[in-house]
This record gives sequence, structure tokens and C-alpha cells, in this order.
Amino acid sequence: MSYKKKSTRTTKAGRKREKWTDILPRYLTFISHMRPILRETRRIIADLDADLLLDTEILDKIRTEEEKRNVRKVRALSEFSAMYRTNVYEIIKDFIVKYRDSIPIIDIKDYIIEFLYESVNALNLLRHITNPDESNLENTYLYVLVKFLEDILFPRGANLSIIYDKLLKASNEFYECQRHILQSHTYYREKVHNPDLFEIPGISPKVYQIINNITSLFNLDPNFGKYPERKSAELPMILKSEVFLPYVDSIANAEEESIDALAERIGLRQLNEIFLAPNHDFVEILLTHNFLSERKQQDGTIRLFPQFSNETLVVYYLAFASQRRGFLSKELINWISMNFAFLIYMGILKWKLSDENIFYNIFKDLQTNEKVLPYLMKLICFPNYLGLDKMKIRDSIQYRKEIFNFIGSTIDNLKELIEEIALYSEKFDKERKK
Repeated sequence: MSYKKKSTRTTKAGRKREKWTDILPRYLTFISHMRPILRETRRIIADLDADLLLDTEILDKIRTEEEKRNVRKVRALSEFSAMYRTNVYEIIKDFIVKYRDSIPIIDIKDYIIEFLYESVNALNLLRHITNPDESNLENTYLYVLVKFLEDILFPRGANLSIIYDKLLKASNEFYECQRHILQSHTYYREKVHNPDLFEIPGISPKVYQIINNITSLFNLDPNFGKYPERKSAELPMILKSEVFLPYVDSIANAEEESIDALAERIGLRQLNEIFLAPNHDFVEILLTHNFLSERKQQDGTIRLFPQFSNETLVVYYLAFASQRRGFLSKELINWISMNFAFLIYMGILKWKLSDENIFYNIFKDLQTNEKVLPYLMKLICFPNYLGLDKMKIRDSIQYRKEIFNFIGSTIDNLKELIEEIALYSEKFDKERKK
């Protein structure tokens, strides 16, 4: 009697490393179903006598008939298509009801057709945002927009000083955005106990308070001590204990124990085990940008006086994370890639849709975003783009909803960046067509 030997393996198989050709079709799936719905709706509205639009029940009947004609689909797609079509028709009905007493119905019809035309164009561009075989990358929207954003928010460079310079230059306009992509709203998922000190997490609210405290101590009450790398020079220093004193009752022990790691991420080092002072490379950066000023003392010693802000240290943290992007925590990778995906998606919509477009909210709807953005963020992680570990992207539906609830939340600076992306997209499009 033959039998199959039972496996003794108790560990779970690792996640399959997804290829570009695995992810791109998933990204395109729902976009490819949204576009024909809008095109068909545009055709129906165009063929319909304008006066018939005054009877919104006719639109309900048309929608019902359309749903009957499109039942042969995978269940998930069928449910999404039904939801999407319903939303489209409800928006059209609301628009008609709202303006039928103040705008001629023929003009309302023209507006609806124009808004649908814009929406189809937006989806068409999102559908062709990149090439299936990754060829001719420099001529694709995804590559160009990722690189445009990367220079502002997460630049590359031969060394940390170059990266810091790029960030500081962009921070004049977009510091709030730079800080935002470091402040993951799922920071509480980070490992507080037994953390991997080589892994770079985002800036939690508690860490930001610590940075704020460090900045204040350097500016208001610094000590001065020998500069190990420069004779006859003194560095500004602060007592490590003073950094944590305000949080003695609330700070996690793990955070205090990892002070070396935190200090390194903001350009500081421990001296004599009790002081925090800028490391040598950071001193050079600080002097270049006048965040440190040299003052000669009576004994001939050059004393370096700090003129810091929270931005000084946060930008260093971001430069440090960018240079070591292979060591980012899972939460930070998800947050950064999601912000890039969101900004590119919204930038394209801003370019292609007029502000008055009644279908704008469908594109921004959580149910639409969670079908499109997770795959876009994975594409953005590939080596030719941000070069992040896409294996750390979470696939949990609940997690997606959690992170989407905070994405782009109430930050005016993000809206300004979306405007810049829209302008840059239009400029790139014109250059492509030359």
C-alpha cells in the first residue's frame, strides 16, 4: 500500500517575490473596468434627448439595463463595476436635480458629457502610465513623476551632504511634505520592544517631541566641549539626560536605550557617554548652511554656536533614511510608497480633470483608491523607481483602509505639491509630443 509521506515542515513558505509583470496587470484591472463604464455612459447621455434627462427615473432604468448586460464577470469585478456605475449615475442625477431650475437642460447635458470626456482621458492616461516591459522608461509618466517627486522628498546622492543639500533646497516650499512622509500614521505598529537598531523607522509623535527638545536645548542652553576632529575648536553639546527628563514618566525604555540609533539618524553622536553633539560630517553641513557659526574666544579657541530648528534635524533624518533606503522599516516603506502613489495619482487627476468636474470624488473615493493605489505603490518600489523593498508592502485590506484614511490628510502643502505635479505632467506631455 502506497502512501504519501506527511511533510514535517512547520514553517510558513515565504511570500513569492512579485515581478513587474505580476503587479502591472493587477494595477490595470480596475482601471480597465472603470474606463468603459464612463465611455458607455458618455455615449448613452450623448444619444439621449436632453429633455429626457429631467426625468431621473429614466437614468435608473438605463443603469439597471446596463448592469444586466455586464453580469459575466469575476465577482469582485462585478461588485466593483456595479458600485462604480451606481455612483456615476447618482452623481449625474444629483447634478441634474441641483441645476435644472437654473441652467438649461441642454447645457447640463453638455456639462455632463464634457466631465465624462475628461474622466475617460484621465483613466486613459492612468492606464498608459508605464510600459508593460519597462522599456523606454524615461519617456513614461510613472518614471518621470517618481523622479520629479524623489528630488523633492526622497532624493538620491553620492553622499549624505548632497542629499541634505537637495532636501534643504526643496524645503523652502515643501518642508511640510518632507516631514509628512517621515511621520507614518501607523507608527504604533513599529517594534518598540527589542527593535532592530539597523532598521530605520519613521518619526513617531514622541520622537518628534524629543527632536523638538533637542533643538531647544542646543539653542537655549548648550554646553561646549572639545571637538575630537579639530584641535582648538569646541562643539556645542547637550546632556543626554536632559533630553529625556521631560518624558521620564511616559517614554518607553526601548526608545531611551536606542538613543544611539536615534542620535545617528539626526546627525548627533554621544561624547563621554553623557553628552550629545553633532557628528563631524554633520558639522560640515551645518557650517555650510549657517546653522553653526564660528566665534573665536579670548584663548584662541573656535567655539561653534548652534542656530538649529526642528527642520535642521528632521531634514537630516530624511537624508539619512534616503541614503539608507534599504534599511527602512516596513511601516515607513508602506507610508512613503503610498504617499508617492497618492501624489502621482492625484497630480494626474488635477491635470486632467477640471475643478468643477462632478466625477472628481469618484476618483478620490476610498473604494476606488484601495483598488488602484496598492498596486501603484508596489510598482513605485521597483529598482528603477524608489528602489524600496516591495516585499514589505502590506496586502491586508484592513491595513490599506487604515492608511488610506490618513493619506494626504489636511496638509495644504501636499495640495501645493499636487499642483506642481499637475503642471510638471502637462509640461512633460508637451515635450513628449514634440
